[in-house]
Amino acid sequence: MVKKEEIRQNWKKIENQLKEAKRFTEENKLDEALYFIWLAAENIVNNIKFAKNGFYLKDHKTKTRTLKEYFVTGSLKNDYSKTFERLSKYRIVAGFHPYTSIPKDYVIDDVLYFLKDTQELKKEVEMFLRERGILK
Repeated sequence: MVKKEEIRQNWKKIENQLKEAKRFTEENKLDEALYFIWLAAENIVNNIKFAKNGFYLKDHKTKTRTLKEYFVTGSLKNDYSKTFERLSKYRIVAGFHPYTSIPKDYVIDDVLYFLKDTQELKKEVEMFLRERGILK
C-alpha cells in the first residue's frame, strides 16, 4: 500500500528533477537534461499509478502503454505516450552513446519539447492528485 505521504515526498523530488533538467538545458548539456526529464516523467507516471490503484502494481506495463490507457480512459486529457516513447529512446542514447545502435540525433528543440510536455503532464497529474486529496 502506498501512502499519501510517500506520493507527496516523491512529488517534491519530481519538482527538483525538472529544475535540474531546466538548468542542464540552459547550460546546453542535453544528455543530462534528457536524463532528468525522463526521470521526472517516470516518477510522474508512477505517482498517478499509485494514486489510481492504491498500491504498486507488479504487472509492469510500459509507461508508454500506461499513458495511452490513462488518456483513452479519460484520466489524462492529453496523450503523452508518443512523447514518452521518444524520450525513453533518447534517454538510452544520452546515457549509453556510442554503445547503442540508436542514432544520437536530438537537438535542443527536442529537449525543450520534452521538458515542456513533461511539465504539462505534471500539471495534469497534479490536478488529478489534488482532486483525490493526495496533494494540497
